[in-house]
Amino acid sequence: MAPKPSLPAVLALQLQLQLQLLLLLGPAPVLSSSPVPLVLNTWPFRNATEAAWKTLALGGSSLDAVEGGCASCEVEQCDGTVGFGGSPDESGETTLDAMLMEGTTMNVGAVGDLRRIKNAVGVARKVLEHTTHTLLVGESATKFAQSMGFVDEDLSTKDSRALHSDWLAQNCQPNYWRNVIPDSSKYCGPYKPPSVFKQDGSIHKETGYGYGHDTIGMVVIDKMGHTAAGTSTNAESETHPYLGQGPTPTTPREPPLPLGTVTY
Repeated sequence: MAPKPSLPAVLALQLQLQLQLLLLLGPAPVLSSSPVPLVLNTWPFRNATEAAWKTLALGGSSLDAVEGGCASCEVEQCDGTVGFGGSPDESGETTLDAMLMEGTTMNVGAVGDLRRIKNAVGVARKVLEHTTHTLLVGESATKFAQSMGFVDEDLSTKDSRALHSDWLAQNCQPNYWRNVIPDSSKYCGPYKPPSVFKQDGSIHKETGYGYGHDTIGMVVIDKMGHTAAGTSTNAESETHPYLGQGPTPTTPREPPLPLGTVTY
């Protein structure tokens, strides 16, 4: 099996369709007869779409609107896959990822494995505007956020702690370890690599809740035709050390709208 993509690669894949739109439209002004401004959202997170639209109506930029829309989902914990209180890692901690792209310059700001800071997309905006970096990760991202005035907060909730406790009670299933001792399909860790791997090849069983898509992805085009795209999530599906992403199997999910649903 091919190695899993790195965090920057996975985040980039989440934005692939949005960025294709950016490349097609570019920063050129759009005639008033065109259907802009507009907001695109990958899921029926109506409040997020309305927050982005309101930002545009008040004269904000497309980047302001994407940030505002994604931030709205962070606060509301959209679908359990955005914001605090979701998808704890093996230690029980919830961490956040976010990315923003400004369509005129194609500059990107992103954070991964952000700890103890609720407004991940806001931190990504600061990375975009105040550093020459593209991605800050882990404690380095948290320290940067603190220096930008963001406040440390506990990202765990009663629900996320219960999810972690249930996972431990189920012998840490599912998880994303393989070729380790003890057998990760039956037992919890800590895990160690065996001194000699069997040459007959191991089979990696994909695990998780079975949802093929989640989190929020958004593209905004303002009335001048300037574009921006962004995403925010509290976990990375199929990536260690997260337990998995999305609601628990007993939590109903609203049927998604088709990709590229437009509100304007």
